[in-house]
Amino acid sequence: MRRWRWTLEGFCRALFVGCVGWSALASGSELMGVLTAALGLSAAGLSRIRSERVRSHTGSLWAMWWLFGGAITALSSQPQWTWWVGVLAGVGVSWSGGSPLWRVLGSATALAGNGVPPSALNALIEYSVRCLLALGAVLGVRAASATPKAESEAVSSGFEPISVDNLPHSRALTQRLSIYLQQHLGHVQAEAAVLYLYDLRAGTLEPILRLGALPDLVKNRGRVLMGDGMVGVCASSGKPIAFLSLLKPPPDLPKSVAWEGAPSLCVPLFDPASPSGRPMGVLQLIGAHLTMDALPKARALASRIAEALAAARQREAEQLANFQRLSAIVAQVEEQSPHTRGHSHRVAALCDLLSQELGLESEVREKLRIAALFHDIGKTRIPPEILNKEGKLTDEERMIVRRYPLYSVEICAGMGFDEDVLFLIRHHGERLDGSGYPEGLDATRQPLALRILAVADVFDAMACTRSYRDALTTEARLRELSKMAGTKLDILVVETLRRCHLQGRVEPLYNELVSHSFSAGMPLAA
Repeated sequence: MRRWRWTLEGFCRALFVGCVGWSALASGSELMGVLTAALGLSAAGLSRIRSERVRSHTGSLWAMWWLFGGAITALSSQPQWTWWVGVLAGVGVSWSGGSPLWRVLGSATALAGNGVPPSALNALIEYSVRCLLALGAVLGVRAASATPKAESEAVSSGFEPISVDNLPHSRALTQRLSIYLQQHLGHVQAEAAVLYLYDLRAGTLEPILRLGALPDLVKNRGRVLMGDGMVGVCASSGKPIAFLSLLKPPPDLPKSVAWEGAPSLCVPLFDPASPSGRPMGVLQLIGAHLTMDALPKARALASRIAEALAAARQREAEQLANFQRLSAIVAQVEEQSPHTRGHSHRVAALCDLLSQELGLESEVREKLRIAALFHDIGKTRIPPEILNKEGKLTDEERMIVRRYPLYSVEICAGMGFDEDVLFLIRHHGERLDGSGYPEGLDATRQPLALRILAVADVFDAMACTRSYRDALTTEARLRELSKMAGTKLDILVVETLRRCHLQGRVEPLYNELVSHSFSAGMPLAA
């Protein structure tokens, strides 16, 4: 009976500790309570097992250790023998290293050899049943904690999604990706990176982003053909390629792949919206300390970049569709009011000229241009008999007309326009002295972009023929602006426009737009 007791105990403890240890290594700290309750193994002891570093080796030797030690442990009838055999097996595995699975199994042999104090058979059966129940709990925890591979990689990687909201143009996306990569290069053991995007029409990969100290071969590289070199082969095959040592090239390396001048890892980018995994580009990571251990995180990083690129393309397509719809509405406005035909495009061109001259950032300039294009779109909701009335408007009619900026905001907000753009559209009729509309903002609440839009709008409006006056010449318009400078309009913007005119930079641009916008019968101010 004693022999069978030790046999049963040895097998139960070896099997249980091995399975629990392997699950703990894979699943994490949530299993500590189960282990402590089942075997009295302390959390510190489990943490020590999980934190010990193991050296790489084949698993066959550790399987032999476990089978040999476990067999002798189970069949021996002497507790002191089982203790020594278990200790030798555990010490051998601990000193020699091995994979985590086989190391835990070897350690389980040592634990099995320790035995338990002699007790009644009922206590032993109770102990065995408790072990089996705990093992079931462990397997249940592990099954419940399993997640799909792609989801678990993204979560465990720690790479947050890249927001593509409020991006006025593609350059802003590149800047955001650059900052994101700079923040996470260290997480993938890289010191430099290049991001390539696939150009479907040309069939090539174009480098859009370079970071860090790159080898000359990579730094000076232009477009890459599909299937050419590391980057091209990675994109065409859809598989990662690593060339980490010139002295030890990968055995299955394609012939077209050559050393890039530094350890390099290429990871493909796939369109997340494509069921077939349409290629989007390649992320090339470079660094002296790159290893294959970085591959899972590199894939997760590439996945985040691909998600951002796909979202940006979708957003760009939606914006293009919105622009086309709004442009059709603008054309409708110009058809209703022929004397202002082309006004929005000319105001946009003037705003771009002035904002560039005054040093506004590219992002602000783009928002200003969009606002200028659609600032009058709300006039479609103004009755044509009021909008095109011969002679001056009554006070009541003027109040109706002055509501069009609010209508413009309603229309553009439904198209997903940026809040800054909507602000410029809403308040382009404001004046510095508070006499403008629709809210009478004071000067402190009017940014430079809004002041530029106001000057450009007034300047071009005076070039349009009205029923009560003819179109004014450029010199006459500048004189009228000077009268309002410092009170209603910004003096710096007005003087900048005057300087651009004296330099001959307004007339060519302005006349070209006017000649393309007005019909042949419309008067053209000079």
